[in-house]
Amino acid sequence: MDNYFDLHFHPVSKNHLARYNDDISTKRDIDELTKAIEMSKAFKDLTDETILHTLESQCCIDYLKGGKVSLGVAAIAALEFGVASSKGFFFSLLKSNLTLPFSKHYFDVVREGQVSYLNLFLREVEQYRALKESGVIAVLNRKNIHKLNEKSLNLTFAIEGGHNLCMKKIGNALKYDEFKNFDKSAVFDPKTVASKNPATVLEELVKTFREKDLEVLYLTLTHLTHIPEQHLATHAFATKALKHPSFYPFGNGISELGLEVIDKAYSLGSVEKDGPDKNKDKVSNPVLIDITHMSLKSRLDFYKYRKDKGYENIPIIASHVGVTGYSINDWKDNLDNVKCVNHVDQGIKTVKMYTTPKVAGYWGSDVKTQFTFNPNTLNLMDEDIIAVVNSKGIIGVSLDVRILGYESRAMPQIDTSEFITTSDFMTHFPYTSIQSFEYANAEEIQSEEAWLKPVKKEMHPLSFCFNIVHLLAVIGLKATPKMAPEKYICVGSDFDGFIEPLKICSDSRHMKELESNLLKWLPVAAKRYQKENGGTADLFEFAKKKEVLKKVVKAILYENGREFIANEFVSERAEEKKREPAK
Repeated sequence: MDNYFDLHFHPVSKNHLARYNDDISTKRDIDELTKAIEMSKAFKDLTDETILHTLESQCCIDYLKGGKVSLGVAAIAALEFGVASSKGFFFSLLKSNLTLPFSKHYFDVVREGQVSYLNLFLREVEQYRALKESGVIAVLNRKNIHKLNEKSLNLTFAIEGGHNLCMKKIGNALKYDEFKNFDKSAVFDPKTVASKNPATVLEELVKTFREKDLEVLYLTLTHLTHIPEQHLATHAFATKALKHPSFYPFGNGISELGLEVIDKAYSLGSVEKDGPDKNKDKVSNPVLIDITHMSLKSRLDFYKYRKDKGYENIPIIASHVGVTGYSINDWKDNLDNVKCVNHVDQGIKTVKMYTTPKVAGYWGSDVKTQFTFNPNTLNLMDEDIIAVVNSKGIIGVSLDVRILGYESRAMPQIDTSEFITTSDFMTHFPYTSIQSFEYANAEEIQSEEAWLKPVKKEMHPLSFCFNIVHLLAVIGLKATPKMAPEKYICVGSDFDGFIEPLKICSDSRHMKELESNLLKWLPVAAKRYQKENGGTADLFEFAKKKEVLKKVVKAILYENGREFIANEFVSERAEEKKREPAK
């Protein structure tokens, strides 16, 4: 293949961390923006191998071009207070005297609440603007999608986390950012926004983006931590390598403020056009909603709200995910009650719950390796997959081994725990009394540097393939797809999002190796999955015919993403009459 697509990556994220400056300027050293971040020999010698692996999982502009990634969605996410303030590897590095590959000043700005998340978001946007104006990248939008040049690097954008819309100073519910360094030369001047409500900020931001030939494909409503100054939705617990109270999920689904943001995202670009009967027909160019990082309760709230409001014809995005392998009822049936405990840390009460992982399949000659899915609710249930497909959306499978599942050979001691709010737990398990659970040891909780020490996981390519195979099985057997099942699947690597990547594709230069491994192992995964989980004889035709396999792999690695973006940017979606609250 000559071209690859990625639904979710961060091409300038680590460079933004490395070269943070209080001044905002479009004059940038373009060479610096396109290269991988540098790590000194002393830093490498004294830094844990797992951390190095995480820092090296890059998708800088040079790597993307080297790996023939010609089309993708650049996700922009301001560093959250909980991440900047956490125990774990960031904390250890920041207190060292090493020359670091990222700016300590950036972390100080976040920890001290000197600016807002919107401020940090816009600073990263300026870096993309500099790359665009220098001709290093092409930015796709609704005006130029027909001019897609596959020999260039073409990007459009996503907002990863509703916190990026927050104008309040970080960690401060009362004080707003003055945006002192922003003026009319910036892509967006926040001082011109009439209201500081996140829905209004989104509206003005997208309007300005489109006026300047930029585009936002989707908004990820929540991210890694609870943002008390602007709570939009309960997030799913997502990392055990860092520790801070804000990582614990908070709330019980989508807040009223979050619903306002969804309404605004879906109504953006609404204009009236003359219909054939001389009536005015409304059409819209919405910003899509990404369900990644939402808690299961938030996702269920989201689907119900879409149905009630008549939003069901708008595609849903799941940008960088894995699968649990379970339906919701099967997931509930596999709760390990004996291990579950009440967990109280710095006044925050959650339930630490354990779920028995579902077996994806076995592989090996002498000692068979058991492959299981990751049952944490960060990943998709079958109902999530069905909702995305029935909306004509798309699912990006992550390359982060931490969410793809487990191998018995590589990981004899599997920790399937996650934290869930007590209210969410009671919603999902109304007949299970949390009062019967013991309390976690308070001294152990306080002494932990992280919930789980980082361990380098050399996962087999089959783990990635099993996630794709389960998606294909659910789409083919349970959903009502308008296209072939594989047409709803692509790669959402999350490169430069501090992931632990697959060994076969450790950064964006190695997409060719990912392709080779899919061609080799996807048929094996299909056969092993079907042997363990069943399915109709014609479920996986690609496992029998090489030509079909090549078409499926090409679709997943490039064609599906290209076609999805083309359809979204070209079409103007008519607002159906049913888009009224259900009675």
